[in-house]
Amino acid sequence: MVERLFCKEWVGGSIPLSGSGFINNNIFKIMARENLVKMRCDVCKSINNFTTRNKKKLKEKLELKKHCKKCKKHTVHKEMK
Repeated sequence: MVERLFCKEWVGGSIPLSGSGFINNNIFKIMARENLVKMRCDVCKSINNFTTRNKKKLKEKLELKKHCKKCKKHTVHKEMK
């Protein structure tokens, strides 16, 4: 019935998310936010990437080579506080 209202095909075993209350999305958002870190470009100093890391296992700050939207090339990005 829910699939007909939202024009979705039936998938066996799926749980309708509209008003069901089975899945609380706020819990997942909070869990993801705890491991979220900001990445800043070394060249233009803009914060344009976000990533996650396990803070218990990795004690030092991250340094990754990522694509910068402002520089339009791959540059080193360091973790920011």
